[in-house]
Amino acid sequence: MVEDTSIPVLFRDYQWNTLGSFINGDPDLTPPNLMIQGYSGTGKTYTIRKFMESNTDVAYAWLQPIEVVSWKPLFQAIARSTQQALMEKFPNLQKTQYDPMAVEEPSFSVRYLTNLFSHYDSLPERVPLYIIYDGFDRLQDIDSQLLYKVLKLHELLPRHSKIVLKSVFIVRDISFVQRYSTNSLPLIIFPRYSIDEITELLILSRTQELINSNFMVLQLKTMEGLVVDVDLLEKLAINFIQLIVQSFQSYTGNDIFALNDLIDFKWPQYVKNINSTNIFDPLALYRATVKVFVSTSDGLLENEEILENEDISEVNQTYELSKISKYLLIAAYFCSYIEAKYDISIFSRRTTKAATTKRKKKEQNPRFLQPSFFHIERLLAIFQSIYPIESDIPKGSLASLKSDELMRSNVEVFQNLSELFSLKLIACTTAKNLDMLGHKIKWRVNVPWEIILEIADSVNFNIADFFSDIHE
Repeated sequence: MVEDTSIPVLFRDYQWNTLGSFINGDPDLTPPNLMIQGYSGTGKTYTIRKFMESNTDVAYAWLQPIEVVSWKPLFQAIARSTQQALMEKFPNLQKTQYDPMAVEEPSFSVRYLTNLFSHYDSLPERVPLYIIYDGFDRLQDIDSQLLYKVLKLHELLPRHSKIVLKSVFIVRDISFVQRYSTNSLPLIIFPRYSIDEITELLILSRTQELINSNFMVLQLKTMEGLVVDVDLLEKLAINFIQLIVQSFQSYTGNDIFALNDLIDFKWPQYVKNINSTNIFDPLALYRATVKVFVSTSDGLLENEEILENEDISEVNQTYELSKISKYLLIAAYFCSYIEAKYDISIFSRRTTKAATTKRKKKEQNPRFLQPSFFHIERLLAIFQSIYPIESDIPKGSLASLKSDELMRSNVEVFQNLSELFSLKLIACTTAKNLDMLGHKIKWRVNVPWEIILEIADSVNFNIADFFSDIHE
């Protein structure tokens, strides 16, 4: 896809153009309410800020409901920010300033805004005022009626007013949007960035910051008499960012904030190994800094022992997981994100009364929760249920009666399980005297949804269907 160079935000052409359809200076052509949904790190707040800054003729006030505790401070913040935005946009029109702390009830906010807007009746034409609620679903004390009170606020104001109130709600959770789907609110969705888009965004935003950091400046001073041009330093920083994304994307998924944190954490360690010899040799520099990219330097336990004398040559850098490892990882993801009470109805191959009993579906997708711990017996049972057995014996024949349709737990399965643990794709509750088959050991998956989806697609396994059975 060709990016529009006139748009100051990368990879958000569609969202930018759609915002232009819903937010402009004509109050008659724009809806009173707009919903914007996107998970953390999708660029929704940054894009909207850039859009509002580029449209200087549009008046707006920016609120962050997460900073207030309940609905009362929220309505006071609406009153305060609205008055401030109008005074900055139209100076010398408002003769009297009102106290936002007087808004103690939602009904008081109507009277407050009515009196406030009356000072701007001398404007030649009607003007929209956009109130942007950044993170409305993050409000600590939120109930099902609060959004309705804000949605209907513009209907309670005088129609002859020259200031027309508009509301833009920025939310993170898609279930919050689905809860109010009957209101038919206009919705703009910000999808997650792809891995290539994240890499380009990080290169553009972090390269100059890294080469101008104090760590790089001090390291260059130790190499006396060495002349290094800016292009070489930029290539070095770009190569570092690409290695970080390739090495840790399986842990972070497409979360740009987590990758930014890893860049900040790993850059001093990376720079420390640069010298006058390997700075001109990318392969030699990678060999000197390989330990930076093979571990997150973080574990499940607070006091987990780290092997200082680890032989880096024994660590496999890049390779393809085996088919058994992939299905074990998929089974581990099921164990961590699906409650055990759903196992019979989802994974059972036999039709039983328990399997056909309809359970109440969850309102929230379990993928959005924290992964839970599980025992290895449950992992092996789910793995046995989902692993496909390839057989040349035709079904219905006498030979098929003696064939085994299930994958049995054997040495090969346990070897692949150990491999996943060594790669930290699964984690356990102990690191000392680990008995991987012990019944007291609890495990959990250490892989985000984006990665498990890619792994499932590589073996033509539709993992999303299993979650649709337990989530509305």
